[in-house]
Amino acid sequence: MALIFACFVFNAQKIENRTSILHYLQGKIDQNLPLVAHVLVPLCDNEHQGIIPTSPKIGDGLKPNSNLYWATSKGVKRYFSELADWKLLKSIENPKENVLERVIFYKKFPNGAQVYLVADAYRGDKMPECLDDYFNSLSEHLKDSVVLEKITIPINGGADLIAFNGHNGLMDESTSFTKATAHTRPKDAVSISCASRGYFKPYYLQTNSFPLVHTTNLLYPGAFVLEGILNEWAMLKSEKDCKIGAGNGYYKHKPKSGPNGSQNLFDFGWGD
Repeated sequence: MALIFACFVFNAQKIENRTSILHYLQGKIDQNLPLVAHVLVPLCDNEHQGIIPTSPKIGDGLKPNSNLYWATSKGVKRYFSELADWKLLKSIENPKENVLERVIFYKKFPNGAQVYLVADAYRGDKMPECLDDYFNSLSEHLKDSVVLEKITIPINGGADLIAFNGHNGLMDESTSFTKATAHTRPKDAVSISCASRGYFKPYYLQTNSFPLVHTTNLLYPGAFVLEGILNEWAMLKSEKDCKIGAGNGYYKHKPKSGPNGSQNLFDFGWGD
């Protein structure tokens, strides 16, 4: 029998803190319902993104099997596949328009939380569509699900944490999405891309989402940042702890940045 996920109604407003989000997540854990994190990954694309070009092989946004943000040692699919505590459950080619591959991972945490991580590899030449999907997911105007054996996993607007991981497309592109309504459930939002704080935060105000972790400067959006965040988030830690988890992950894999420099790359909440 497919799992049925509880649904609550909140008022559309600026989410000042994560109290209601944490209460909702704890309720799912208490009901033995899994938490869902959905990450949207616009593949690295030398031709269509405003990036410093990398090698043609890893900078081809139409080839996930060799892409920098997907298939290299620090790319989302390969990185999580090689972690002992995360299990790759399924890989789906071309699950929807603009998405070349979808992978589903699973991990159980000491507090009883079961987490499904669903990652989508977006075509590198479809950055505007990826951004639109990200914000429409946060505002719950885009909802979907994926069936895994007898379990239906809600994704996009049905997920509990929604992340954007890749080049900061808002530096080059505009986005068009539908704002939150009075029925939009607040969710944790993560943006792992260069200097995302100033670009993404205004849109979080319009999508009834809380800026769990964002970035302050230029950085490499490696999957180790997402891992550091998820390890704290699943344990229902604070947004500050999730930010520290991101910084610790960055320093572990990019030690030249230094412990303080790594932490300073990340921020949380609304700030100033």
